[in-house]
Amino acid sequence: MPSIVFRRLSWVIPVLCALLLVLSDSKPAAAQEAQCFQNLRHCYFRAALKESFWEMWAAGLDCELEVVDCVRRKIFGR
Repeated sequence: MPSIVFRRLSWVIPVLCALLLVLSDSKPAAAQEAQCFQNLRHCYFRAALKESFWEMWAAGLDCELEVVDCVRRKIFGR
């Protein structure tokens, strides 16, 4: 009997721990500071103006890396 209860609760415990982790460190987002996706849009526009496919592809990849870095800085603060 105890093994059945443990099996049924074994998936609930990690979910509750993750939920507690997310909710305990929550901060309100400031819309004025989060311009990562607006910058991504402008970067994609500049990338679309490139001459060749490979230049366009490389510029788009740079845009992706910039938005990842921007989001990382907004979340972790560095």
